[in-house]
Amino acid sequence: MASSIIRKANIQGDIWPGLPKRFETFLFFNILKPDEFKKQLKTHLPKITTAEHACQMKDKIAAERAKNGKKAPLLPLPGFNIAFSSTGLSKLGKYVLTAAEQGEVKRDRVLSKIFREKQLRGGLFEKGMYEDLTGEGWDDPEEIRRGYKPENGQRLIDGVLLVTSSVREDILEQVDKLSKAFLDTGIVSFPLIREGMARDGVNKGREHFGFVDGISQPIIKGLDDQAPHGKAPEGKEPKSVNPGLIFVGHEGDRMGQPKWAKDGSFMVIRDLQQLVPEFDKWLDDNAHRTPFAADHPKPSEKLAAYLMGRWRNGTPVDENPHHDDDPTLHTSNKFDYEPRDKHDKCPFAAHTRKMRPRADLDHDHAVIVRRGISYGDEVTQEEREARKSDMQDPAKERGLLFVCYNSDVRMGFNFLTTRWASNHHFPDRKHKFVGNEGPGIDAIVGQRLDHHPARSIGLPDGKDPTEHRMELDRWVIHRGGEYFFSPSIEAMDTYLTEAPDYPVKAKL
Repeated sequence: MASSIIRKANIQGDIWPGLPKRFETFLFFNILKPDEFKKQLKTHLPKITTAEHACQMKDKIAAERAKNGKKAPLLPLPGFNIAFSSTGLSKLGKYVLTAAEQGEVKRDRVLSKIFREKQLRGGLFEKGMYEDLTGEGWDDPEEIRRGYKPENGQRLIDGVLLVTSSVREDILEQVDKLSKAFLDTGIVSFPLIREGMARDGVNKGREHFGFVDGISQPIIKGLDDQAPHGKAPEGKEPKSVNPGLIFVGHEGDRMGQPKWAKDGSFMVIRDLQQLVPEFDKWLDDNAHRTPFAADHPKPSEKLAAYLMGRWRNGTPVDENPHHDDDPTLHTSNKFDYEPRDKHDKCPFAAHTRKMRPRADLDHDHAVIVRRGISYGDEVTQEEREARKSDMQDPAKERGLLFVCYNSDVRMGFNFLTTRWASNHHFPDRKHKFVGNEGPGIDAIVGQRLDHHPARSIGLPDGKDPTEHRMELDRWVIHRGGEYFFSPSIEAMDTYLTEAPDYPVKAKL
């Protein structure tokens, strides 16, 4: 039976409780010298920020705020984590990557036993994000950023070093140290580096579309308080989820992974470019068509709330569908979309309802924890006046470096984004109330295949069934990413840095 006791000193801190950060750098690496890499990884294990360390960091921040309030100084508190793609584990001799190689291994009596006992399971992890999502037609290869895209048939990213801090000078120092240890020694190359930065001032805590981010996260049994934002009414959110939906080898994990993978988690990085001026223009142009918006002081805000499922300040539409002026609701998580057969308050296809349906489902099987960060500068005056993003200057690009963790990429991230967000007919069995077109697509992150209907969303209009449907534009460009495995400290101290299980064929 899967274990339910999670050792905080053994799990990486970005998975849980999350690394405190205002700045984050992702150093995507390609392993050139596997043996030297293992030695360097060993020396860096004491520097990895565990969940135990991250909790201590957050306690320090809380104590400083309690002492000094808003004048509390920023504490550097640097964080460092690492994760590997399937190609990275292959180069370490701990993963059999291709079908041909797997065939050879299975025909060998000794190696086949190792394969059965040690091979990390998961077809999407094996493929990688590019083959998975471009192969299915979700991602456009022409929009994928260099580095995420294979070259000459070879994937470039073997893993990622995550570096975080609340002080820019500190993160630059940490990146410099890692570069000297891994890059300057010729152990790895960095095919891609991405830098994230939390927004500041009046935009603090908000992503680039202006919504407060990170409010609603799953409550993990054995780790989180049962009701972090106050006790919920009986039968309503927040409800706790089994730790095995996030961590390998624990209650709720059905993948049957090898023993060495316990306490690890699959990490997804998704590079999302946001077209902010276009989004705001569309809201203004269509606000007059929004049901119940005529009496609102700013109709475009009402429409934005319908699309997201929360007002920009965090107020859940399900708790207050008409106004966002109650400060006690800004961080509320005490709602469940009941009655589930109607969407009189929150649209069935609102982003928050698509990604966490709550009462629309009787079970939790697709759960992720999110750890992303914004990137890019604010909208320029020229872009604001033109109401159009500057697509010619990469320096003016902005968006979200989306990061999430789950114990199964297919039943976690992939299920949420392809089966739920991009499915016009999810939540299921709503046609009686919204018509045969279904609830609609997730307006924020939903994607469509060529044979799918045009992007649209059904909105509450007071009728039964509802009739109002609004066509949508696209405001998020999916620029690529990768699937990784974030191992436990113990796994990196033993199995992953030991001699290869299989002959290593590093592509130098």
